[in-house]
Amino acid sequence: MSRLPMVLAFPRVLRHLRSVGASLPPVTRLSVGRPDPVLRPVLSAAWEGDHGAARELLADTRRRREWERRDRCVAALADVALVRPRWLEVWLEKEGDDPDAALVSADLQIDRAWEARTSVRAKHVSRERFAEFFRILGEAAPVIERAAELNPGDPVPWRVALQHARGSQAPRPVFDRLLLNVMDSDPDHYPCHANALQFLCAKWYGSHEEMFDFAETAAARARPGRLLAALPVEAVTEYLTEHPLGRGPVPRQRVHAAVDRTLEVCAGYEPGDPAATGIRNHLALALTRCGRWEEALRQFELIGTDVRELPWAYVDGENEVRGFADARENTRVQVAKAVPFFSRYRPAA
Repeated sequence: MSRLPMVLAFPRVLRHLRSVGASLPPVTRLSVGRPDPVLRPVLSAAWEGDHGAARELLADTRRRREWERRDRCVAALADVALVRPRWLEVWLEKEGDDPDAALVSADLQIDRAWEARTSVRAKHVSRERFAEFFRILGEAAPVIERAAELNPGDPVPWRVALQHARGSQAPRPVFDRLLLNVMDSDPDHYPCHANALQFLCAKWYGSHEEMFDFAETAAARARPGRLLAALPVEAVTEYLTEHPLGRGPVPRQRVHAAVDRTLEVCAGYEPGDPAATGIRNHLALALTRCGRWEEALRQFELIGTDVRELPWAYVDGENEVRGFADARENTRVQVAKAVPFFSRYRPAA
């Protein structure tokens, strides 16, 4: 960019920045993975050693077959158990055949394995950490199988199994069988498909092309109202982390089409809806990397304070909130730069 546009842009930023994104919450209010109001007291009770609220909540999700909500609850409870495991141990001692306790235990095994490995690229993981990682995954396999047996038709154990397959370097036929199990239980289950996408991405066992093909096929067959229709935006996250837009093997039109599809899906969800917040975090990052600043600003407004670990760990591996906040601030600056000096900023409709 020439110096003249930058010279012209700086006064615009000074003049308009305060009014751009004026409703955005301050950085001090941002947090990673804030649970929804119903889940928050359940997590607090588990933290204090009481499994009763978790037992009731997960049983309710199972009876209602609210599989994606169940997945969010199980994952959050496993996170608590990673630090405070006693409540889960007591639950399993009292009710070893409870399908909900078994499912949290299965998810916990995956969390423990990744804690041992860490999330850095393989070349930075020591031999000792890898050995511990694979040891825990080996112990996890029968726990996951037991969770699936105790509640046939529940897709959440297959999400855990897909994570296990990725970490344990499972061969493709194993992955394919797990996908068939997903399709038999809930063919629109978003977390299962998101984990399958990870297996198929270029940094694991697939390619950019295979990843996009999988995401687009899943989105095309998603039933109306299901979040799965937005899956391609996660392919965009993975791809644009490796390649700037227009400078890699995936055409920019394919990337923009995935973003446009996700905008349409998210328009059907209320601001702050926890079901869509994770997707909106991916969408906000995708829009910034596509240079679609006004649309990105709107997504930051809809996200509010609820930052998600992914995709922002890709932006700042040490501090997801900082990665989110920096991207949000740059978006404000880019929007302000585009407003003529003597005009007033008006948010896009």
